[in-house]
Amino acid sequence: MKKKSLFINFLVSIIFGLLLLYFVFQKIDLSVFFARLDSVNYSWIWFSIIISIFEHIIRAFRWNLLMEKDSDSLTTFNTTIVLIVSYFTSLIFPRFNDFVRCYLISKTNTIKLSTSLGTVVSERIIDVLSLIVLAVLLLIIEYEIFVNLLIDIVDKINFYFINVVFIVIVIVIVLYVFKIFLKRSNFINAKFKEFKSGLFAFKDVYYRWDFLLSTFFLWIIYYLMGYVIFFALQETSHLGFNAGLAVLVAGTLGMIVPVNAGIGAYHFLVASILLNYTISYEAGLFFATLIHGSQVVSLILFGFVSSILLFVIIRSKSKKD
Repeated sequence: MKKKSLFINFLVSIIFGLLLLYFVFQKIDLSVFFARLDSVNYSWIWFSIIISIFEHIIRAFRWNLLMEKDSDSLTTFNTTIVLIVSYFTSLIFPRFNDFVRCYLISKTNTIKLSTSLGTVVSERIIDVLSLIVLAVLLLIIEYEIFVNLLIDIVDKINFYFINVVFIVIVIVIVLYVFKIFLKRSNFINAKFKEFKSGLFAFKDVYYRWDFLLSTFFLWIIYYLMGYVIFFALQETSHLGFNAGLAVLVAGTLGMIVPVNAGIGAYHFLVASILLNYTISYEAGLFFATLIHGSQVVSLILFGFVSSILLFVIIRSKSKKD
């Protein structure tokens, strides 16, 4: 039953992603589009991929801060490997990466699965708050562009409406069923307490400099991963800080859409916001494809290597136990 559910999730996500890609690329001459690959300065692409390594390291460091009171065996290296493998699996099973990383971290450390799930929810809340701060900053320095981005999203909101309603219904049903079982099961009640412990872990670290700085530098890394690729194309090489911030906000919103790696949604929002910087839709779409494609390639490469390392780590731990 679980395998069938995973397959259905994968199939729906793929179909939805392909529909988005068709919608985004339907008026693009693909032969001309891919001919642009000959003019790309790939040094900047590789530079962006190298920078992305630090994203995983910093996120692993910050996640460890949230889990440290519940485990004394955490290392940044092991957690980084776990994160990369979980992102790697999300290319096949979108939105399952958070559960996967919690399962894997429980296999490599002493922290309980339910507690780590709570810390992930806490981390996601922090990410959303950070995105809101960036959106407000964009609103202040690029008011018209931010408004145009919102208009683009609202214009297409009906396209996502059914998907959003479905997610809300599922969440409500799950919470209702969980509430019933919570009253009847001591086991579930214990797991809920563990989850709650992880969820409120941020109370112990949100004021610490290592947590604040890791959050700050994490978004700096996200920014640089996109910004340096401006220089890979002649059309975007003149763009500056404001455009980089706009791409960061638009791209992050695109990655929220529940499809494999934000396919289609990421491309559309980034290309749309670059129109405000006199970048043609086709050029903006090509730029978005370069960023998105380079990160997918890096996840495949890093994910393959990390999967091998993780196997060794888990096997070594099982022998010690």
